[in-house]
Amino acid sequence: MIIVEVTFKIDSSLTEEMLMEKFLETAPIYKTTPGLIRKNYISDLKNNIAGGIYCFNNMLNAKRWFDDERIKWITKRYSKPKLKFYESFVVVDNESKKIISNDKV
Repeated sequence: MIIVEVTFKIDSSLTEEMLMEKFLETAPIYKTTPGLIRKNYISDLKNNIAGGIYCFNNMLNAKRWFDDERIKWITKRYSKPKLKFYESFVVVDNESKKIISNDKV
């Protein structure tokens, strides 16, 4: 699995409620994102930072999602994002009571 950490600066005038509204507005987009397992919206209002933590089934789908058009869209909506890609070999999922490991290891 691939974890993508996306962060960007947000306007200091945004309140928690305003940011929640913006997040909920875009949430339906991710229901059909190829290879996306889960997305968590994140925020640090004190430091004017927001973003998302994405879990994709593979690097190809993660890279395809974050193409030039997606980066432009995020930049226009908030500001230029910083992206970090990570391999995730083991996941502890307490909801399903499972430990999931990447079979490549």
